[in-house]
Amino acid sequence: MNPTDKEEWYNFATVNFSAQTSTFNFYDVMMEKLDKRKKTLYGPPINKRMIIFVDDVNMPALDRYGSQPPVELLRQTIEGGFYENKKFYFINIIDTTFVACCAPPGGGRNAVSQRLFRHFNMIWQP
Repeated sequence: MNPTDKEEWYNFATVNFSAQTSTFNFYDVMMEKLDKRKKTLYGPPINKRMIIFVDDVNMPALDRYGSQPPVELLRQTIEGGFYENKKFYFINIIDTTFVACCAPPGGGRNAVSQRLFRHFNMIWQP
């Protein structure tokens, strides 16, 4: 493998959030894109890294408590993993990098919590 050929080292995936995106939708996409390495360890194929682009991260609708459940699942994933929704064991996510984009709040877009944004370097592009 040529060290300058980065395409061989990375897998890419895109996740589009909308107002109808639920945690189950995002969970299904994550499980589809990542390989199971052990019972509780998921990641891209061996010797590769995964880059997941999340488009419109501020689009999911607010629940009655004012939070965005798909965004909270994304935050938990970035912090190392989340709990599996049927058997309730912790799933660790490794070798995965997230890139996200959003527009300013308004017009159907919601403000995103600082708990998620603290994991990102922000670039403002007009």
